[in-house]
Amino acid sequence: MRRYLIFLLMASAGFAQRSYEWGFEQRVRNENWDNLFDWNESLDDQRVQLRYRTRLWGKAPLSETVDLFVGVDQETCHVLVQRQPLHLDEVAFESAYVDFKKVFVKGLSLRVGRQNITKGEGFLLFEGNPWDGSRTIYHNAAVLGYSWKKSKLEFLGISNPKHDLYLPKFHNRHRLLVEWDELAGGVYYTDSNRANLSWESYYLYKTETRDYRSPSNPQYQPDKRFSTAGARAVRQLGHGWSLTGEWAGQWGHQRPGIPVRGWGGYAYAKKVLPARGKPSFSGGWWGFSGDDPKTTGRVEGWDAMFGRWPKWSELYIYSLFREKGVAYWTNLSMWQGEFLYAPWKPVALRATYYRMGSFQPFAGDRRIFGDGTFRGNMYQVRGDFLFNRNLRGHALWEHVQPGSFYRERSPAYFLRFELIYAFQQSHEL
Repeated sequence: MRRYLIFLLMASAGFAQRSYEWGFEQRVRNENWDNLFDWNESLDDQRVQLRYRTRLWGKAPLSETVDLFVGVDQETCHVLVQRQPLHLDEVAFESAYVDFKKVFVKGLSLRVGRQNITKGEGFLLFEGNPWDGSRTIYHNAAVLGYSWKKSKLEFLGISNPKHDLYLPKFHNRHRLLVEWDELAGGVYYTDSNRANLSWESYYLYKTETRDYRSPSNPQYQPDKRFSTAGARAVRQLGHGWSLTGEWAGQWGHQRPGIPVRGWGGYAYAKKVLPARGKPSFSGGWWGFSGDDPKTTGRVEGWDAMFGRWPKWSELYIYSLFREKGVAYWTNLSMWQGEFLYAPWKPVALRATYYRMGSFQPFAGDRRIFGDGTFRGNMYQVRGDFLFNRNLRGHALWEHVQPGSFYRERSPAYFLRFELIYAFQQSHEL
């Protein structure tokens, strides 16, 4: 009788015919780079390292319309050149949220807690913790969404402090996650009702306060409050052609009352050929406004918001560290050409070229930066390999020949090999 009552309670709560899931992932990376900070071959700054990231996650239904998702991970970096001792890094929660799939009415949903948020191509919304490398990309957030037909309207609230304050850590290393405390809120609309057109529009308000650096540091940023509004569209033209574009403007203030005015955007065309392996070509332009060092009464540089990740380069995110911060895409103009090809199913190949410039010279360390606006030429080759359902990997080579934006002109390179083993299990409740 007791077992029967327990069964009825579980069924009434929605547990009948439901399952919980769990998974594991182990990633190993070997990375080798040189000259990407100073572009000077005479200085010994080569780095060779192994990175081990381990993930464990689980999802359990709390009811028919409510799920609980929790994930933890840790990433340990073993530096071989210049040699550093290997130490176990901290274990942190990368996910911990409750997913309400239905709230009051059909189409209304709510996700609250630590979660990944990715919109569009990650131009504005992707990475919440640029300083922890590729360990996590989470946001501490609440997302209220309403869906109808092929449209969705989402209201977002985000709180990303520079040090993790919300969830416990194991073997705490007090890691810095971002330079300042970040708060953001806004609205994001997605529409795919037309057969050959999808588009998105958004408004986001963000504050960046309490920079961890001293005001005497050249990279110190006073408290900043600003808005960003923009739109993205993808148009299918037929015969394998498509056009994609996004544009956004920014306005606000930085203490003590300095106006903020910035812009960012991109546009590119892509052609997929009707051949085996679906080869494709694409070309376009990306731009992020730069801050003119001659105008001290205005901040004109594009604020990368939550788009600080290696979208365009694994190498160049480190080079940007000497300007505004790691992966801080600003004061940048890039023409891109790219070729994709999958010669057979388990293999995908990519070759990419960027011609990089800036809108303003950078008034930084004269030992590194020049007085020109040509950043240089960047070449990338990548191969992705799917060995089986559990094992995949890739190899990546990047090379930059610097230009007049830098004082020294030694080429930089980045080489990476990666293997990922992952599996997941599902069990009926």
